[in-house]
Amino acid sequence: MNCKPGYHLVNKHTRISKNGRKHIVDEHCRSNPSSKAKFLYKSNLDYIFDKYKSNFKYKKLNRVKGFPQDKGQYDVKIQFWLNYWKDKKLIDENIDPLLVKSIIAVESTFREKVITKMPNSSATGLMQILVSTMLILSQKKEKEIRKGIIDISQNEAKEANTNIAAGTRWLIYKITTSPWRNKKSKKERMFGGVKYYHSWNLGGEKYAEKVFRVYNNSK
Repeated sequence: MNCKPGYHLVNKHTRISKNGRKHIVDEHCRSNPSSKAKFLYKSNLDYIFDKYKSNFKYKKLNRVKGFPQDKGQYDVKIQFWLNYWKDKKLIDENIDPLLVKSIIAVESTFREKVITKMPNSSATGLMQILVSTMLILSQKKEKEIRKGIIDISQNEAKEANTNIAAGTRWLIYKITTSPWRNKKSKKERMFGGVKYYHSWNLGGEKYAEKVFRVYNNSK
């Protein structure tokens, strides 16, 4: 069951009344408490995609070279969420969806439900989202995050629509907050965001170089 924004999914469960009788409560949508009125949960992300995907135009994207696992199966979801977040005023400029596909290629080789085997890492799904990232996306501490708060579990992050929604949201956050966010060149701003998506150190630099090498070879 999908729930519209402002509501969250309550799973089927057993409730015990005051007289001790057991009652089965069917799965249903319940309104969010005021403190979490604007939170987006997995059921909301699925609702948004199903309801609004016809509002946007999609193009056939290039396949990512060197990755035969890319059969275009995520092209619509990538373009939808980039368009959706832009419509929500989270970013002013367009992000090439092929760049997101290149991140997916490098991160997970298009394996939807993969969880990293790297020690001390919780990277999950297509865009390899960390549990720590999920925690940040569900908080209201930063002004930019408050514009699109997502609250998902690691298990929910295995699913493609949820992962791409959260992953593109996180990429936009990194582009708009990276130390290179005010660079005059869009290429530099995008490179800085991809680097920051990984880490703002030498490892992040090498990561961004790899992603852009895959991206440029696939144009």
